[in-house]
Amino acid sequence: MTAIMAADREIDAELHAERNSYLREMKSDLQDIENLILDLSLASGAAERKQKLARQIHTIKGVAGSYGLDLISAAAHHMEDLLAGKNPSQIENNKFVDGLLAHNDQLAAIAKAYLAGDERFLNDMRREYHERKKPQAAEAKLARGLNRVMIVEPSRATLQLCIRVLKEFGAINVSSVQDGYEALGWLLKEEFDAVITSLQVPTIDGQSLFTVLRAIPGPNMMKPVILLTASSAALDPARAQPEHIIQKDVGLTKQLRATLTQLVSQSPQACAARGKAGDGVLRKILLVDDSPEIHNLVRLSFRRFPDVQIVALTDPTGAVEAARNETPDLILLDVQMTPISGKEVMRDIKATPELGDLPVAFFTGTDDPEEKRELASLGAWQIFKKPFSPKTFSDHVLNLFRER
Repeated sequence: MTAIMAADREIDAELHAERNSYLREMKSDLQDIENLILDLSLASGAAERKQKLARQIHTIKGVAGSYGLDLISAAAHHMEDLLAGKNPSQIENNKFVDGLLAHNDQLAAIAKAYLAGDERFLNDMRREYHERKKPQAAEAKLARGLNRVMIVEPSRATLQLCIRVLKEFGAINVSSVQDGYEALGWLLKEEFDAVITSLQVPTIDGQSLFTVLRAIPGPNMMKPVILLTASSAALDPARAQPEHIIQKDVGLTKQLRATLTQLVSQSPQACAARGKAGDGVLRKILLVDDSPEIHNLVRLSFRRFPDVQIVALTDPTGAVEAARNETPDLILLDVQMTPISGKEVMRDIKATPELGDLPVAFFTGTDDPEEKRELASLGAWQIFKKPFSPKTFSDHVLNLFRER
């Protein structure tokens, strides 16, 4: 235990030193960003400059968040949203540029406050961002584990019955939709503690919804699904079936209570478990990311696991050759890179016969469900969100790899 605590303190100290070094270097990065913003009004090459600007802001958002610089990550996120909006008209262009410059100045002020330890300024900024985010803030999870539940049910009577039973188990945030496609949009974007769906629902039936959830990496990929059906014979035996199937008959209330009791009595890990645990051992990771800061954070995260070798690559054009030469157990691939994207690298990897079965995980800074669906269609094993915590990331990756 003492050795573990000492290792944690060492990681904390190095993270703090790396963080401060990053903050000092941000002055130069923000000057580059300011120049790119000022050049946006130039007609020639505007699209390329906007793309380069978006890439730099995106990198700041991800790296800062991983260093625990929450306010810099939040400010960069707001700047990213502004930049991702529709191209302003010529009349609005000055206002658009002024808005970006104001955000850039705010980034500089926040970085300065972090370095100076100005907690008063930082706390004021946190309150400001908290007010902006309040409508989307998720409520704290209940200890019993069923705070937020999605119900997909066209029958009002069945819906009311489910809500009544869920209230008995402390579910204070119950969302309901009648359409399977609409439900999928929610479930690929927002996290729920459990999903209850009828088999017969419009657009996407309950069994198909379950199959898609299990196939596409997302916040509910491993969450429990309860399927309600008038007859088990209506299920397709050739396709995956949910863990919990309940008959829609006079015993529905009793069966639903029993199933929910089983779920809340399990640990969060047991509730999330999916499939059979594998015996895979992760020995070598090929990390392909054009940000050296991400390389440092991943290496720091895996320092507690010296048996795991990290082979880092900043140039994505050499990824396939590196994978052939290094024979890694896992490839970690950033989505947004230059001169070619992670998606293009992924296509090249899957088109190479000796690499086709290698698990590939993506790093992404977006929550866009369309992009997640695209990455899954390319064959992504996992999708990891930036920013990530260096103190927990390695454990998360190793646990997922063992369960493959």
